[in-house]
Amino acid sequence: MAQHDHGGDGTCEAGHVHEYDKGLHIGAVFIILACSALGTLIPILSAHVKALHIPRYVLILGKDAGIGVVIACSLIHMLLPAVESLSSECLPEEFVEGYEAYAYLFCMLAMIAMQFIDFCFLEYLTYKEQKKHGHSLDHSLKDVESQQTPGGEYEKDQNKSTDCHGGHVHSTMLMDPAALKTIEAYLLEFGITVHSVFIGLTVGVAEDETLKALLVALSFHQFFEGVALGSRIADAKLKSHWHEALLTTIFSVSAPLGIAIGIGVVESLNVNGSDFLFVQGVFDAVCAGILLYIGLSLLLKDFPEDMKNLCNGKKYSFLRKMGLFSAVWIGAGCMALIGKWL
Repeated sequence: MAQHDHGGDGTCEAGHVHEYDKGLHIGAVFIILACSALGTLIPILSAHVKALHIPRYVLILGKDAGIGVVIACSLIHMLLPAVESLSSECLPEEFVEGYEAYAYLFCMLAMIAMQFIDFCFLEYLTYKEQKKHGHSLDHSLKDVESQQTPGGEYEKDQNKSTDCHGGHVHSTMLMDPAALKTIEAYLLEFGITVHSVFIGLTVGVAEDETLKALLVALSFHQFFEGVALGSRIADAKLKSHWHEALLTTIFSVSAPLGIAIGIGVVESLNVNGSDFLFVQGVFDAVCAGILLYIGLSLLLKDFPEDMKNLCNGKKYSFLRKMGLFSAVWIGAGCMALIGKWL
């Protein structure tokens, strides 16, 4: 988030923008729109257009770099600004001094809520798969139970990943991986899009002196976030290209929309006002929790799967693994560096 002086020396009062070139800010709308769309479309188009085909390992490098982007974005671009906003002197004194960890609280609550939402989706998908398979599922489970394994009952349960409760079977074998990846893509889209609107708003009200640096930083910011999101959308293999187009469009216009709103309200909006700071801080903290949960889930689940599928038993296995690790580190490092200006 752009650096603001929240508090002290009368900065809480609405000020006037001294140097503001509206044409330059309007140009920023289209520049950011292009960067956002380009980053998102690269991995999606490469998955569908043969002429733009990217080798699978290179595509996975981009996807894993997106994991680093998501984690760094959640901590540096969302949680830190949330802490600054919700601890600003421009907020009521009783609010700030009453509890000093509001940003971390909202972030934690968002992560806990994400886990519960994940659980509900998994339960729903399991129910749908059970209903879909019907009697064939019962027969297949009886076949599994009739098989004997040298490792005994525990090994059978581990290998089949089956858990029975009250006559209901919950099994990762029943899940459609694409459905789970679709959920991840939609949740990631929500967190990144809300954040992008606020960061675009900050750019929209920025004076000319700071706009150029912010514009460069935001261009890279939106491009890298677009690559991260586009990789997840492509990996989800959505049933309709219209869904992919819709998700791409929503993200691509989010930051430009924020800039446009900023241009429209630049004369009246006080970015140091208590109402604005509170809303911005809460949204940043919640989005930080959403993205941090998703990023860590991908790091602990998808990353090992990528390493297993693309590196184990392959030529230059160690170098391939180091490449995947480096992708995560580079993605996180780039977003951390951009955090100096944005």
